[in-house]
Amino acid sequence: MKALARLLLALQIVWLGACSTTIQVESAPLIEPEKATLSAEQPGRAWWQLRFKLVWPEDEYPDFSRHLLIAEQLMLPAIKTHEEQLTLWRFHRRAARDTAGNQLSLIFYTDEATATQINEEISTDPLTIWLLDQSMIEKTAFNKRTREELGLLEQTSDPDWPLEVQRSWPYFIMGASQSWLMLLQEISQETGLGGTVSYSDLLKHYRRVDETLNAQWAEYGQHAYLHHLNAIFGYHPLRIRGSVMRRF
Repeated sequence: MKALARLLLALQIVWLGACSTTIQVESAPLIEPEKATLSAEQPGRAWWQLRFKLVWPEDEYPDFSRHLLIAEQLMLPAIKTHEEQLTLWRFHRRAARDTAGNQLSLIFYTDEATATQINEEISTDPLTIWLLDQSMIEKTAFNKRTREELGLLEQTSDPDWPLEVQRSWPYFIMGASQSWLMLLQEISQETGLGGTVSYSDLLKHYRRVDETLNAQWAEYGQHAYLHHLNAIFGYHPLRIRGSVMRRF
């Protein structure tokens, strides 16, 4: 009889389970490992921008090789010196016939003391003074990009983007800036420049580096950068300037 009772109980459980369409499930515990936290926001940190405005004669193409000179010889040493205090940083390059003109900027997220020190180191460097004296740059400009005590991640992103894109984008562009700077360094070292050189020789050196870097971008940019970036996003097509959908 006991065996029969156990069999009937088992059949009842199976029948009830087959008829059930819902089940009560407790919420899974949240996993929040410390290293998975990407947010760099901290009280006292804000976005800062150090800009070099380059001289750009009306009848000439912009000389972007000078961006490379400034990036490696002036900005890179400051980045390395203060890398523990620089939570996020990136380069911004532009050239248009407007009031802003031809500029290279270092945009970075840090505290006021570090930002002030970086500006002092770069703006008073002998190479910066020489570029000013030779009328190759018009001026340098330094300013705080955010007024609040806590500079939010999204405050230097395009406000037309969704907020989640605005907040995550600084990490993407910092990685791209690091990659560009390392590529610049690799090419610069391969040219064999070393020892004591004049500033004029440096200008010639970075023109050669610029030519090589541009050739590598033209040859490998589609696969090495755009294709693999598209792969991270699952090879889904993206809209380019309105309605064109394209995969890389």
